[in-house]
Amino acid sequence: MATLQHISDTELLERVLANDEKAVLYFFYEKYYSVFEYHVYKIYPYEVSVQGLVHEFFIHLAEQDWRRLRSFNSSVSQLNTWVSVVSFRFFLNYKKSKIDSNGFVTICEQWDDKILKYKQEAHEQVKMDVIKAIDELKNDTEREVVRQLLLDGMEIQDVASQHNLSIDYTYTVKSRALARLRQSLNAYRS
Repeated sequence: MATLQHISDTELLERVLANDEKAVLYFFYEKYYSVFEYHVYKIYPYEVSVQGLVHEFFIHLAEQDWRRLRSFNSSVSQLNTWVSVVSFRFFLNYKKSKIDSNGFVTICEQWDDKILKYKQEAHEQVKMDVIKAIDELKNDTEREVVRQLLLDGMEIQDVASQHNLSIDYTYTVKSRALARLRQSLNAYRS
């Protein structure tokens, strides 16, 4: 196939239209494969077989003695541009007509559910680490102020009132506690 790299687009096209097996393989699986791959990854938000979709594109172009490929006009565009546009449209239409319309969209929904579950589990793990770090604070007031502000979602005015502190001092306690938490969590991460 190395010699096919040096032929012109016109000659390559002629050889593909003549069903030259080496030219067909080079055209679909070497020369333009990265273009196909780029479009597939751009269009499909979930894992799909690029090679399987390229096979479908091959069948699409090869139908009726390469009828669609024969529609290429070198006076209108370059072969690279034509292949890119036609393949993008094919992969997009394939997704809309063959996948989304047949209910396979649930693949994407299942993927989204897995990501959401993973995020929730990660969030819970982080929350547990933060709770552990808060519990390790030595100052009772700092521990309670930070717990109420960060975990319970209380307003600073309510926390200050509950502990008989001024709002300004409550901010100071919060800042000191957060600095200690950062040190603790950074040490934990290392």
